[in-house]
Amino acid sequence: MNATQENTDSVPRCAHAHGIQAEPRGHYSRLFAKPAKPIPRDQEDKLIELGNAMRYEVEREGTLTPRVGYTYFGQFVGHDLTHDTTPLEGPYAAPERTANYRTPSFDLDHIYGGGPEKSPFLYEGEEGAETFKIGLTTPTGYRRDLPIAHGMVLIGDLQDTRNLDNLILRQLHVVFLKFHNEAIRQLGSHPPTITGVENLGPGTLFERAQRLVRWHYQWIIRHDFLPRVVHTDVWNYQERRVPGHPESRESYAVPIEFSLAAFRFGHSMVRNAYRLNCRTKRVVIGELMALGQKASPIPDDYLIEWGTFFDGLPTSGPQASSNFIDTSVSMAMHGLSPGTIRLANRLEPPDPSNLPVRTLLRGARAGLPSGQEVAEALLAQGRITSDDCLTASQLTQDTCDRSGSVLREAGLTNNTPLFYYLLKEAELAAAGLLLGPIGSHIVSEVIQGALEADPDGYMSSVGAKWKLPLWRFASGAKQQVSSLIGVIRLVGDDKLLPECDAHWRRFRANPLA
Repeated sequence: MNATQENTDSVPRCAHAHGIQAEPRGHYSRLFAKPAKPIPRDQEDKLIELGNAMRYEVEREGTLTPRVGYTYFGQFVGHDLTHDTTPLEGPYAAPERTANYRTPSFDLDHIYGGGPEKSPFLYEGEEGAETFKIGLTTPTGYRRDLPIAHGMVLIGDLQDTRNLDNLILRQLHVVFLKFHNEAIRQLGSHPPTITGVENLGPGTLFERAQRLVRWHYQWIIRHDFLPRVVHTDVWNYQERRVPGHPESRESYAVPIEFSLAAFRFGHSMVRNAYRLNCRTKRVVIGELMALGQKASPIPDDYLIEWGTFFDGLPTSGPQASSNFIDTSVSMAMHGLSPGTIRLANRLEPPDPSNLPVRTLLRGARAGLPSGQEVAEALLAQGRITSDDCLTASQLTQDTCDRSGSVLREAGLTNNTPLFYYLLKEAELAAAGLLLGPIGSHIVSEVIQGALEADPDGYMSSVGAKWKLPLWRFASGAKQQVSSLIGVIRLVGDDKLLPECDAHWRRFRANPLA
């Protein structure tokens, strides 16, 4: 019996699953004031023109930009922190009255669902020591996929299937399922094979493993992900910042400037195509999206070779970096499938299918301040200098596309949508390699705030200087897990397909051959 067939009695049938009602876990907030000059509905044609212009005339992929794996880890993180089901058409309530269906904490609730009690279809094993079910690839049966039963991919709470957006994200989701299972194994050994976990606190084996996985995940966001995407000066500032007051933690809410603009910078990092392994050397993002959403096992040929996506892991081919963080978005993002659009809201109409257009329209309808208003606010707070504020001539430059000219022609030069402004800032102030100072302040402030506000997170429980425990790896070595590549190594997903492994070993033996 394979992993997709086990314990099917606890798997909800499709009709029942779609009838499960998700519960709001919080609401949103604002970092800045409402816009002084909101863009009305009868002028949204300007935003449509701008979004349509946000595309490369010639596709270009970075070399010093973050490795492509961080594009999708950023998407994974975003899905963990926010889920707004407001349809594009609206109506849009004030942020504090807009439901967030994810907790405003990095607690992997999109992985754990309701836990073994409320989401038993995700789990197997003894009570109090439950592990995640893992699906098998086809035809070989590698344990590298999500489980599937009754024509449904078993994921999270079944009402939020955004981690099926593409095959890369789907397999990254599996890495974290396996991380939990490894935590159960090492904590449950007699004696435990992991050391330095005295501060984990009490609870069942499941609860302690979950806490351990969440703390590592939070550490990785703070120390492995953030420094790769935010401006160095801003990162140094965040490292020195004083944590928020404890009384404000219970009221923490994700700001819409982050959820609807700043953290969507990852849209520009998506490449048009990816090499997955030595068998599958080029797959366009549209196909990866379709495969990720398919309710059938992943074919072996499409297994991710994580060494291509992150540094420091085996790979049978060249490593790859993301697209530049700039105003140009991959052509694939300009024509999303109805299935992709409806992952966040099953009732969402599929038009427009252009992602930059959808982002600009949503930001305007939700009442985001302009880029200039945000820059002025941060300048008044002393967070940035006047030199950090983009000028009209900078905003209307045509570099990698014609969007600057379109911005000027649309009359948006002095009332620039925040999403566009922050991408242009990254393009000009950081050469597309990182976020610029304003985008960095928003992203780092919100992420650091969420980490500090979580009463069960490692920063509140054991402090920012938490000493990571030592895990036992397959080699017998005892090491910390302080990065995504450490997690991938620990769970064994750094292994290559047999012929890819042979290619990698030949290359290591004779790299100039």
